[in-house]
Amino acid sequence: MKKLLILTFGSCGWDVIRYADTKEIIYQEEGRKNSHQAVAASRSDADSVLISFVGDDEIGKKCLDDLKKCGVDTCFVNVVLGASTEINIQNLDRVTKDYTLERGPAELSQNYTPDMVKQYEKQIRSAAAVILVSKQPHDFLTAVIDFCYQNEIPTSLTISHPKFDINKKNDLETLKKVTYIAGNWEEAKGYTNKTTPQEMLKLLPNMIITKGAAGIYFLDEHGKFCHEEAAPVKKVVETNGCGDIFIGNFLVFRAEGKSKTESVRMAKCAAAFKAGIMGVHRGTPTRAQTEAIYRSVYNGAVNEKQT
Repeated sequence: MKKLLILTFGSCGWDVIRYADTKEIIYQEEGRKNSHQAVAASRSDADSVLISFVGDDEIGKKCLDDLKKCGVDTCFVNVVLGASTEINIQNLDRVTKDYTLERGPAELSQNYTPDMVKQYEKQIRSAAAVILVSKQPHDFLTAVIDFCYQNEIPTSLTISHPKFDINKKNDLETLKKVTYIAGNWEEAKGYTNKTTPQEMLKLLPNMIITKGAAGIYFLDEHGKFCHEEAAPVKKVVETNGCGDIFIGNFLVFRAEGKSKTESVRMAKCAAAFKAGIMGVHRGTPTRAQTEAIYRSVYNGAVNEKQT
């Protein structure tokens, strides 16, 4: 059986995870929101292709090695001569397991241009879903979203950066063309200027809002408001990448034809697996591991709230 192709336009970079109080480095790996989603799609048994940029430095080489080991196809990752690959620092709170992010320079994430739609048209048309992040230039994002919308290719946009303004008519229309807008609670509030999930989803019905232990908010296929509780985690180690593991898995399940609710439920089980392990690449579950958690959580039970 031929695997689904999940195509990701996203940054490559290096994550350094350290304790916030002592600055002791505890883990390092390749890591960006979209490359995390690409890894999640690969582990969920999809063909995962990444289109990106790295510098011609040792960090860039390590990033590509990490991604290849995770099963991500990096043949379309461009190595830019004389450029430095981005490094970010994750400061982990020992008690809460939350983290703050220190971003490094990100010039390569601005290398995406609208003409890349034509350059990679074959790959885009072959995709079961296209993953984007709002870190990329506005004109590039608009071009890809418009092309995919016109050709009925599902898209996901992670709203980690404020590139779109819903108070602008054109921006709001573009966001409504996205199949799934992925955002955590703070990102969703920032984009919508709303304070309740019901208000947020009324403005952007295609949004899926993740709120850590508080669960996930979304509208199902019938437009019903749903709150899906988070899957249980025996011991939270760190939460970096949980939202990315969620959306990467969700896209694969939806592309396979599963309902939106079932896809959310399975994806939240993948995210729960990650929360118990240090490092996103180590903590991204295989398809079999996700399905095992799903069976243990549900086992015929319903864990969904609708209003």
